[in-house]
Amino acid sequence: MDTIRKPLYNAQQGYAALLEVWKVAKAHLVAGRRLVLVLQPETRTLAQNSHFHSLIGQIAQQIGGDLADEEDAKRILISAFKINTINDVDLREEWAKFGDYRLGRGLYGETVMLGTQSRKFSLKLGAAFITWLEAFGAEHGVKFKAREDAHA
Repeated sequence: MDTIRKPLYNAQQGYAALLEVWKVAKAHLVAGRRLVLVLQPETRTLAQNSHFHSLIGQIAQQIGGDLADEEDAKRILISAFKINTINDVDLREEWAKFGDYRLGRGLYGETVMLGTQSRKFSLKLGAAFITWLEAFGAEHGVKFKAREDAHA
């Protein structure tokens, strides 16, 4: 069974989505399968996600070093972004939702940042992260390619 994922902007869309979910869920429930229904506030958009992953990739390629691996770069840049913006008046409440900044010890003695993941970014944090990445890249001489999805 596929996940149904729909952004909802008004009550009519919500009602229509519930009817659609019921049609799909009913057959599975009657057949004895268990399901989980999740409703949650919208987090960063797919366009934001695509944009900041593109920026991170370009930063990783052009700066290298500790940032050469894109997954490592993502974690390092999110950590720096959080440290740089945690006291920003516009973002303080957004960061508070993540809890305290924490480091842990990994299975092999490595240091691991815990608790801050981009998938949990709000729209506001997603937009701020993109702006921060663009500024970080500019400060470090990164030449970003023009965006193909400029409407994001």
